[in-house]
Amino acid sequence: MPWQAELLADELPVPVDRSFVDEELCSSQSDKLFQVKLKDGQPGFVYALLEHKSYPDPGTALQVLKYKVRILEMYAQGRAGRLRALPTVIPLVFYHGVQPWTAPGSLAEMVATKDERLRALEPSFGYYLRDLRKIPVERLASDPGARAGLLALRQAHTGGEEEKLRLLPEVVAGPPDNSEFEKQVLLYLMGIWNVPVRTLEKVAEQAKPGRGKAVVGQVVEEIRNRGKAEWLAKGLAKGRAGSLTQLLEHRFGPLPLAVRTRIAGASMTELDARFMVSLDAQSLSEVFPDLDRD
Repeated sequence: MPWQAELLADELPVPVDRSFVDEELCSSQSDKLFQVKLKDGQPGFVYALLEHKSYPDPGTALQVLKYKVRILEMYAQGRAGRLRALPTVIPLVFYHGVQPWTAPGSLAEMVATKDERLRALEPSFGYYLRDLRKIPVERLASDPGARAGLLALRQAHTGGEEEKLRLLPEVVAGPPDNSEFEKQVLLYLMGIWNVPVRTLEKVAEQAKPGRGKAVVGQVVEEIRNRGKAEWLAKGLAKGRAGSLTQLLEHRFGPLPLAVRTRIAGASMTELDARFMVSLDAQSLSEVFPDLDRD
């Protein structure tokens, strides 16, 4: 967002520890709000929404508007002075799915009427889309940490195993040492990229000599100590579910809700079995033969 960034004062943004995403969308969306100051001295917010769907959601503009309203309500707290001087909220949507983003870019685009007088009553309520797939790797970010995080997201549904292995050292090296972000990136690589622990240990030691392997070991041990081995298994299953969804959408188009529900609740064994069937199947009914009975 080049021109939007020019409007911000030279002060570090302050993260707001709160999510505005609906609970039922948490598996496909995550968000982060930052409080900023504009160069004119007024307060503002930058709202980053990460779309984890592998397809463009036509309702994104409406969702973003709902989240903006929640942000403004949080800020105003019903106080008359603040309600008369609401801050700017800059919404950024980051997308790293497989299919090209074709969803409406604003609420105005979603309104059906063609009457210009009625359309004039509808504010745009748009958002700024950052389709990570379309951004060259070298232009994702200049900061190594930000670049590593965006690269991890970008490659989750893009490129094959060879490309992932080629980029893995950069993703591992980017996050600051001993930071929570470093742990989250390693967890993401294990759970979503499906990188084996031994491979990750080897790459981490090369990227961060003298501590890389130990850090991976610490993350794995921390998962065990906290009783989160189940969480990691769910992360791995989520990665497999994403791969199966991606393959089915590529071959058969948008999936019915019943299929998505079935994939979301499937075990790792079932996901693997259905993925193998999907490679040669000629229809969804071959992959889910009991779907019609359901």
